[in-house]
Amino acid sequence: LLQGALDAVQSVFLTTDRNRIFLVTVVMDGRGKVGTFEARLEDIDAGRTRHRHGGETHTHDHHEGKEGHYHSEKIHTLYNHEAVGVSASRKEAVHFINVLSRKHEQAGIKSPDEDLILLFLSVDSRLKEFHDDKRTWLDDVTDALILSPSSIDENQDMLHKLSAGKKKDSKKAKDETMQPSNAVSFAIDTSSSDTEGNVEIHSSHFGETLSFDQKLRPRTSSATGQQMALSNGESYPTPLTQSATALRLRTYNAFPASDEALTSHYSADLELSFNLWMCADGIDVLGSSFARVVVDPVILSADEKDISGPLAARIVSAWMSGDGDDIYATKILRAVAERSAQDSIWAATKDHSMSERKMLVEKIIELRDMLVRISSEAKHSSSFPTGLGQKCRPFSWYAQNVHPQNDFHEEEDLNIVKKKAWMNGPATQQEGATDEKNLPSKPLDEENMAIISKASPVNIKYVDASGGHAEHPHKGGTDENGNFGYVHDETFLVKNPPTFEIKDENDRTALCKKGDPNYQMLTKKVFVDLPNHEAAEKRAEHGLAKKGRAKIFCLVYTIEKNHHTIPAIKETWGKKCDGFMVASTKTDRELGTINIPHEGPEEYNNIWQKVRSMWSYVYDNYYEKYDWFHIGGDDLYLIVENLRLYLESEEIQLAHNLPDGSEETQTPLFLGRRFAEGGNMDRIFISGGSGYTMNKATLKTLVVDAFPTCMPHMHTFSEDVMVATCLRKRNILPYDTKDEAGGERYMPFAPGHHLNYLPPANPKDDWYSNYSINCKWGIDHCAAKSVAFHYIKGDLMRRMYAILYHYC
Repeated sequence: LLQGALDAVQSVFLTTDRNRIFLVTVVMDGRGKVGTFEARLEDIDAGRTRHRHGGETHTHDHHEGKEGHYHSEKIHTLYNHEAVGVSASRKEAVHFINVLSRKHEQAGIKSPDEDLILLFLSVDSRLKEFHDDKRTWLDDVTDALILSPSSIDENQDMLHKLSAGKKKDSKKAKDETMQPSNAVSFAIDTSSSDTEGNVEIHSSHFGETLSFDQKLRPRTSSATGQQMALSNGESYPTPLTQSATALRLRTYNAFPASDEALTSHYSADLELSFNLWMCADGIDVLGSSFARVVVDPVILSADEKDISGPLAARIVSAWMSGDGDDIYATKILRAVAERSAQDSIWAATKDHSMSERKMLVEKIIELRDMLVRISSEAKHSSSFPTGLGQKCRPFSWYAQNVHPQNDFHEEEDLNIVKKKAWMNGPATQQEGATDEKNLPSKPLDEENMAIISKASPVNIKYVDASGGHAEHPHKGGTDENGNFGYVHDETFLVKNPPTFEIKDENDRTALCKKGDPNYQMLTKKVFVDLPNHEAAEKRAEHGLAKKGRAKIFCLVYTIEKNHHTIPAIKETWGKKCDGFMVASTKTDRELGTINIPHEGPEEYNNIWQKVRSMWSYVYDNYYEKYDWFHIGGDDLYLIVENLRLYLESEEIQLAHNLPDGSEETQTPLFLGRRFAEGGNMDRIFISGGSGYTMNKATLKTLVVDAFPTCMPHMHTFSEDVMVATCLRKRNILPYDTKDEAGGERYMPFAPGHHLNYLPPANPKDDWYSNYSINCKWGIDHCAAKSVAFHYIKGDLMRRMYAILYHYC
């Protein structure tokens, strides 16, 4: 590495007229001073090695004392004793250059109008020396980057090509034409040596560029014939920068993104490339110019020339959040996870049995969820670039216009073939037989297919079942004075959402304490899928989705003495529901509670009657306005973003047979944490603790068809068992809501309980393990994108919110 750095610096002085060098900044990252290295740099700086000066190549030893031949200091070395990585090192070096430039301007040594060209040169690269030629790489690069007014017209076409896709007024376009904000990436030759030390240079082919595959790994590619023809082969675009990149200093200073967490050379080059293409005017290779480097492939480690999963997640999170970007973000994270899983599992065995394949699939899902978590958490780190969607083009533009040779569309075409084969079968594959845009990527699993096949489709048109609101359970709610007919404004919380606030440092300490089981589960496994949530919000906002986002009505039940628990719900998850209501024994408009009387006394042993009246009230007043309905107690914590994404997933849309939302009938779906009552698989119900979620078909069936005849006057606490029993009589069974890795989405206890719980040797010895169905335990019990938790009392609700939404 030290020799590579010396060779790189030496190559600058060999190929660049010293009079045109403003400064050479050498960043030694993770290293202190080394005497011999310092001495060699001093020799180069003093001209005691070969260098280019005044059109000649010479050494200072032969010109000592020559009148007028003075060498000012050009090299400045920055030492980072603790490594900070490539992106931060570049930023530090450019900061020093900017400071020195301003000082020169203040001293009158440099004019503010003088442009500085910034050259990033990797430690494994040296500028190629061309003998017996007065012209240098800097002449070619200057012509490409700094255009005089006389040359504007002849370069107009090229600059318009570089600026394609940007909206500019005429004056701004003229100014940017005179000062283009593109970059030049140097063509690459590689060196190799044999055992005797003989070095051979291998030239790259004309038109060779650098790009990346779905896993964000670098790969060589070629410019298209059309791209070459645009400039008669004199220049051609490259999707990624290579080992040496030149650009105007002002261009770099205007970049909106500089993520110091990108520590490897390749990850920093990815960000540099995206800055140049999506926020500036692109990158060109100058075909037959002197802008060429020789790369020694053994100097940098393989890790420096690749990208790790966490760094890939940061790149995806920052640069793939624009309109139409979600398909790319999803596929890249999936591909990166697949690559990592293969490295850790498949490469370790030669027996690719079904069990090994299952392990691979589960590992892919685990790593993909981890990467989504990292990409979500990255947005809250200090150096993470924000607002790129407003400042730059979307990644979809880059993929279609700059990097059209990627694999994304090829993979989609392959998936279409697979979908067609599954839907139609090999004997019935006829052209045009199925609308490919509505084909699912995979079928439902056998168990859930059997569950939904038992239920009959339900016409979801509203039917008045109130009977004039004369009798329970349809008598309705009362206002503060006890008058029936009061209709709660279920949108009050969306309209005026309270702000989540950490009160003081003591509050922060309590909320953000680390190490306990709840904290471990919420930081090591469970997370809020904010990247996909935000992407779905943008699609809906810009009309890019087939239909709007799923509208969720959230229903909480409590009693007056527990009203103190409601503010925490409103401050955290309640405000994320499209409709929100708290059914209680007292109406309080400000708090959002409504008294809904019911048959029999208000007591724990009569919750069944309370729930019957609650659901009837929701059906009578809100049924037509919402798609999904979720119920839970005042100790429920709902991760609404994860729930909404799950309800919008291809699996659930396929299960209730609503590919575009225009259908009049719907397959009933009853979602939540399944329990087998007493271990009896014929009596599966959904635990009421974390609540259950119903679509319109299930709610209508429950209220209109089941309530009038299904145990209408029974008084019992087991409302969850009763609801399941009534629906089972109509062949609506609890749907298995586990994720692809077998993790549960709906949790009957707090996160920490599920982390630590292990069943007894005989599962029947504990009710929980006896009731549970095909569960994993420990860290694997909870799905990464869990939906709901129970027994979230006191400050734990605010603490969960603080941890999940990165306030800690």
